Amino acid sequence: MNPATAHGLARIVSIALHPFAVFAGLTVLAAWMLDRESLARVLSGLGVAIGVVWLFVAHRVRSGRWGTVDASRRRERPLLYALILLVLALLWVWLGAASPLARGVAAAIAMLGLAAVLNRWIKLSLHMASLAFAGVAAWPLSPLGGMAAIALLPLLAWSRLRLSRHTWPEILGGTALGALAGLATW
Repeated sequence: MNPATAHGLARIVSIALHPFAVFAGLTVLAAWMLDRESLARVLSGLGVAIGVVWLFVAHRVRSGRWGTVDASRRRERPLLYALILLVLALLWVWLGAASPLARGVAAAIAMLGLAAVLNRWIKLSLHMASLAFAGVAAWPLSPLGGMAAIALLPLLAWSRLRLSRHTWPEILGGTALGALAGLATW
């Protein structure tokens, strides 16, 4: 495969397995399996959460403050983490502590909070963390879905390396953090 084709394929993989897409898929699966009556409420909260973060990211890129939508430089991430943690906390309140999805949202908050603290030393891959989280968290709900997410981890790792967004330690660290946080949802 020539370098341009490999780069294009890596970009497609990175976009298709973006944390927004992965968390949206996991959230829909969890709502469907655990509390179908709340599906509309969950989807509206998720849509607002993703919309707010995406508008912020797009503004940062368009203004020239960030180089990519991935917040690939470590110095770009603290503000992103703060916004995501705030939005997830509001989503947790919106869903309610008694919601069957509350534990998953709390685990995601803990995962991203730890990644934010560790960002001082290592820029963990949030792509890898979210896919590992989804694979492990989905396993009890849909073993096939969980296996599919886990099976995609090597392809996503290749993509993040090919695009020069992360190093091996950042990929492995993100994967381990996501898997551990996913276990907290069981």
